[in-house]
Order: sequence, then structure tokens, then C-alpha cells
Amino acid sequence: MDFQRVFGHSSVNTWVISRMSTIDSLCKVAIVCVAAIALAACERSVAGSCTSAQDAAVKVSVLSDDLLSAEAAGNLDAYRLGEVGAKILDAGTRFGAKGNHQSYCSAIEKIRSEAGLR
Repeated sequence: MDFQRVFGHSSVNTWVISRMSTIDSLCKVAIVCVAAIALAACERSVAGSCTSAQDAAVKVSVLSDDLLSAEAAGNLDAYRLGEVGAKILDAGTRFGAKGNHQSYCSAIEKIRSEAGLR
């Protein structure tokens, strides 16, 4: 189907821009939610360790802040930000439910490295 002929050039552009804006907003909301959860869980964390949920929450919080800073600086686009957010959520699902905090922190460090934040 020729969308430009059916809808006109501007309608296609408007639709694409609308979808990109929605994806961008969802990615930012996901990162902010992860940061909020991490901050809510963070009370008495020991810097550098990863033996408790609070320690893991600090790592996720710092990564979330760094991701938002990288995006604001133009070093990370919304699509990549969404991918990283999905990896964070996946790692939390795999390791957080089992209480395997050290593996979760290792996964967060790997995600940080893959995102180019090291």
C-alpha cells in the first residue's frame, strides 16, 4: 500500500513523529521508574559492596542517573536508552527475584559497559 498517496506526505510524517515521540516518552518513563524503585529501596547501603537489595538498588540508581545524563548530552538516543532500560528490567527479573544480588550487580555493570558508560 502506498501510504503517501493514501494519507499524503504530511500525514505519514506526523504519524511517524507521533510514534517516535511516544517511544521516547515511554523510554524516559521506564528509566525514571527504575530509578524511583532503586531510590525507594536504598536506605543504608555500603558503597562498593553488593550483598543486599539496597546495594543493588544503589547500582541501578547510579546507572539510571548516568543514562539520563548521557541522553541529555546527546551521547545516547531514545532507542538505545529503551534497550538499556529493558536490559535492566530483565536483569532485575532474573536475579532480583532469586535474591542473587551479586549476580544482579554484575549484570548491571555489564549493561553499563555495553552502553559505553565506563
